[in-house]
Amino acid sequence: MTAHWPHQVELKLDKVSAAERLRRIEAWCTDWQIGFRVIGTRAEGVIRVAFEEARFARGFHAHFGGVIAPANELEIVLAADAAEVH
Repeated sequence: MTAHWPHQVELKLDKVSAAERLRRIEAWCTDWQIGFRVIGTRAEGVIRVAFEEARFARGFHAHFGGVIAPANELEIVLAADAAEVH
């Protein structure tokens, strides 16, 4: 997770419609003047769209769907790893 883009929505994209869906995402964010980043994931066909503010992630989620990733996701994973060690 990047420090300046902590609010993320994870989306599944199928190969057939991925290019068109990404164009619609870019157009929507541009129309609303929302800065965003598309981040690849390790899972095939899954991306994350990252925003600087939670309200933008919520608006994006309401319009495009997907799953809002927890803002403190890294801390949760690190805590779980630490708990397994002990």
